[in-house]
Amino acid sequence: MDNSVSRNEFYSLLTEFKNPLFLCHRNADPDAIGSAYSLKEVFGGSIGIIDSVDRISSTLINRLDMKVLYSPDISMYDITVVVDTSTGVQLNNIKLGKYCIIDHHTTNTMLEGAEFHLIENRTSTAEIVCTMLRETGHSFSTEMGIALITGIITDTGHFKHATADSLYTTASLLEESRVSYGEVLELLSSTPHDISMRIAMLKAAMRTKIERANDWIIATSYVSSFNGTAASTLVNIGADVSFVATPIGEMVRISSRARRTAIERGVTLGKILEEIGKAHGGTGGGHNGAAGLEVIGNKDQILSECVKRVKKILLKRNL
Repeated sequence: MDNSVSRNEFYSLLTEFKNPLFLCHRNADPDAIGSAYSLKEVFGGSIGIIDSVDRISSTLINRLDMKVLYSPDISMYDITVVVDTSTGVQLNNIKLGKYCIIDHHTTNTMLEGAEFHLIENRTSTAEIVCTMLRETGHSFSTEMGIALITGIITDTGHFKHATADSLYTTASLLEESRVSYGEVLELLSSTPHDISMRIAMLKAAMRTKIERANDWIIATSYVSSFNGTAASTLVNIGADVSFVATPIGEMVRISSRARRTAIERGVTLGKILEEIGKAHGGTGGGHNGAAGLEVIGNKDQILSECVKRVKKILLKRNL
C-alpha cells in the first residue's frame, strides 16, 4: 500500500488529530528539534525525545525555552509524528502504535507501518516543514525562524552541502520571521564544546588509520562517543572520506562523512552504508555526504568493508 502523501495532504491529515506527539530520534539534532518545535507550534501536542539531544540542540531548547519530554509515554497520544528519522533503531525500536513520518532521508525503513508519510529529497526536514507551512498559509514567529534556520544550517554543514532550495528557504525565513542571520550564528557559536568532546576528537585523530586511493585520502578511527563529530573533524583536517566507529557491546555504530569532491566522484555514503547494513542484518543510510550504520560485528572488519567499497569507487576511471 502506497501511503505517501503530498504536503497539503499531510497537513490536512494532521489537523484531524487533537493530541499529536512529535517524536525526535535519539541524540536529536537541530533539524529534528527545530522541525518538531515548529510543527508543535502549529498543530499543538508535545515534543518527545528518545534518550538525549546533541549539544547544539540543547542550546536551542534553552534559547527558545522549549518544553520537551524525554522518553514519553506513546500511549498518551492519538498519533506519533516521527520527525527526521529513517529507521526504528534511531528510536530504540520502541513500539509506536499509530504513527506518521515527515523526513528528508530518501531511504526509510519505517514506511510500511506508517499511517501516511511525507518524504522529500531535501537537505533538511526543516525545509519540508517550512514549505508545507508556507503553502498552507502560516506565518513564522521569530522562535520558529530561529529553530528552522538552525536546523537547515547544521544539516547542510553550514551550507557546504546546500542547494538553491535550502538557500532560498533560509533567506525567506530570515525575512518572514524577522530573524537576523547573526543571531542564529551567535546561538551556534555560543554552544560550549565540552571537554569530553574535545578529548574524543583528539583520540579520534590519534587513532586514525589512513588509506590512500591515488590522491584520495580515506580515514578511519574509533571513539566511545561523538563519532559523528569525529567523522566531520577528520574531513575538516584533510580526509576526503572518513568513517568513525563506536563499539557498543556486540554492536558497532559508524558515522561517515565525505567531501563534495568525493561525492562528485561517485561516493554515495547513504547507499553504501545502507547496503553494508543489510548485508550484516543491521541498518544504515543517510545522505551522499553524511551517513550512519548500526550492525552487530567487529569494528575493524566493518570499517575495512566501508573503506574497500569507497576505494573501489574512487579508483574508477572516467566516471
